[in-house]
Amino acid sequence: MQTTRQDIENTLREIVDRMPEGTLYEAAKYALLSGGKRLRPLLFCAVLESYRIDPKPYLEIASSVEMIHNYSLIHDDLPAMDDDDLRRGRPTVHRQFDEATAILTGDALLTDAFKVLASQTHIKPVRLSRLIDILATHSGSHGIVHGQSLDLAKDGQPPSIERLRTIHIHKTARLLQAPLMMAATLVNDKDIKTWQSVGESLGLAFQIQDDLLEITGAEETTGKSMSDERNKKTTYATLLGIKKSKALIDEEFAQVDRLLEGLAIDKAPFDSLLKKIKNRHY
Repeated sequence: MQTTRQDIENTLREIVDRMPEGTLYEAAKYALLSGGKRLRPLLFCAVLESYRIDPKPYLEIASSVEMIHNYSLIHDDLPAMDDDDLRRGRPTVHRQFDEATAILTGDALLTDAFKVLASQTHIKPVRLSRLIDILATHSGSHGIVHGQSLDLAKDGQPPSIERLRTIHIHKTARLLQAPLMMAATLVNDKDIKTWQSVGESLGLAFQIQDDLLEITGAEETTGKSMSDERNKKTTYATLLGIKKSKALIDEEFAQVDRLLEGLAIDKAPFDSLLKKIKNRHY
């Protein structure tokens, strides 16, 4: 996994270095190469390895998902959104540069992600079209943008687990589903629905972990501004409490395990990454 992660880092650096020099390039490099878990491209690679496929020829596809993720973080941190000052232990892009640069940097990463994906000429056109469709669907008005819109909505609706689940399926789970489904598209179409379900449960578990970290963590350990309380945001932790939230995390991970049992794959590569996600401290 460490070798794959370094390959991803090298690919992201190669991609960002194609941008023209200037403030936009510096801001994109600052955002994209600032570390992070690289969970989404690692998930993509882990699925391929589970089918005994070498991920190296597909690292730019994996990186396109990470570019979308980083664009979403830059825009989520903006004053008009979550208004955060800290990301990965460093000032957010709009604090390090300025708000206009942050908006444009997010725009560039979003757009360039599809340029990277569309340039994969070694992929058969029908599969490439499917990859683009999956990433667009899970990134746009049916995916993370819709989730953020629901999260910011001031529509007077009372908080509920059902509403929160809808928000986080879109805001978090969709961009974990995307790399799993994209990898499955390259190797085994009949398994795509299963990987979609894996991504939904994994995304919900991951989000509830984050909700608990907002309560039990600290800025110096999480690397993020603890903005949920400041913004009076409804979370699983505020609705259910810590104990029930932890139980729900366990339920979602158990569902992931059940789904994986139904696939004819080598589970070791994916289980290795899944174990790290399960062991996040909260």
